[in-house]
Amino acid sequence: MNSYNPLTAFLISDRRAGWLRFALLVILPIILLGFEFYAWFVSGGSFRLGWLLLIYFFGLLSALAAAVNYLKDIYNEEVEQLPVQYLLASFFGWFPPKIQVNAREERSVYNRMVNVIGGPAYLEVDPGWVVLTETLTAPGKLYGHGKKHFMTRHERIAEVINLHEQEAKLPPISAYTRDGIQVVVENTRFNYRIFDSRWEMREHDQPNLTRKPYPYSKEAIYKYAYKRSVALNEKSEPNLTDWKKAISAKVSGIIAEFINEHKLDEIIAPRGVDNKPVRETIRQKAYSDVFKEGLRGIGSMLTWWDPGEFRTEEKDIEKQFVSNWTTDIQSGIEINRAHGEARRMAYEELGRAEAEAELLMSIIHALEGIKLGKDKVQTLQNLILLRTAQVIKALGYNPQPGNAPQKKSE
Repeated sequence: MNSYNPLTAFLISDRRAGWLRFALLVILPIILLGFEFYAWFVSGGSFRLGWLLLIYFFGLLSALAAAVNYLKDIYNEEVEQLPVQYLLASFFGWFPPKIQVNAREERSVYNRMVNVIGGPAYLEVDPGWVVLTETLTAPGKLYGHGKKHFMTRHERIAEVINLHEQEAKLPPISAYTRDGIQVVVENTRFNYRIFDSRWEMREHDQPNLTRKPYPYSKEAIYKYAYKRSVALNEKSEPNLTDWKKAISAKVSGIIAEFINEHKLDEIIAPRGVDNKPVRETIRQKAYSDVFKEGLRGIGSMLTWWDPGEFRTEEKDIEKQFVSNWTTDIQSGIEINRAHGEARRMAYEELGRAEAEAELLMSIIHALEGIKLGKDKVQTLQNLILLRTAQVIKALGYNPQPGNAPQKKSE
């Protein structure tokens, strides 16, 4: 463990030590020079100490000028304004700049100083943002929502991370099916954000987010900043892949892989694989554990997405598929209609047979215990007709007007 060294603290510490350095290195020599000049001018004393102080001030100005030129050289600055302001703030502690981190990008010289060279500076971070700093050898600190976060001279801003949910739209995706037909997917949209485990909890298990509506984890921020792939820009310089492009590549990979693994009929048909809608099948792939782990590897998560619209450039093939689907659907309709008609006729016959059986059973029960008298045949016929009329009336038979018996004209 490094021991505390007062001399080192005096030379490199920020804020209060800067004012102390200014007092000892500038104010005190100026006071001594003033006394020496007064003594020499009034009493005619020796100005030997005064000359030494003048040489000292010349050396101090030369050192500051050399430091300004050094900063200009290593940071490729054309003017002295930025290095001078940095030296005054870092070495003498003169009014460290305040940097506001929000959706409105500020282009002041202080922002450029903190981004290019580093602190000291005060950070005022609005809700929904977080700042990651780094030193020359390692990541620095994370500064979330708050005011007057002090960033030391050993730190510079590495990343400013937006914690709000982001929305993106992919350009048209072109891929070939397993049977060699080109498919184009358009209007693919998705929303994404920095990963945090609390966003995947069930609603009743989530903590109260009113005090911290934009949660984040240190691990996710580090993965976002240092786990993304590196690609060459237009100037053939290596740069981290843009966050949006990194997510877009993973989302488009899902769609292209699905198209490559299936035939055209399975992709653009009304029902796709396993008799499920194709869009729903593709959407579920983005919520699988494997895909989620891939996004977490760069500190991100997908909150929602829409696979878009599928079409093929081969119009004749598409028309043929539509014709086949139309024939298949019409055949299914005819089969269902015939099946329904057959069931209706069967139920009608079954109902008629049950009605006849019920009629006979009711007549039999009505004849039980009845004494027929002398003319048994006529009495039996009358009873059967009477019971039949009662049963028909009970069943709700209502003859049509055209079938009703006409009254005889008098």
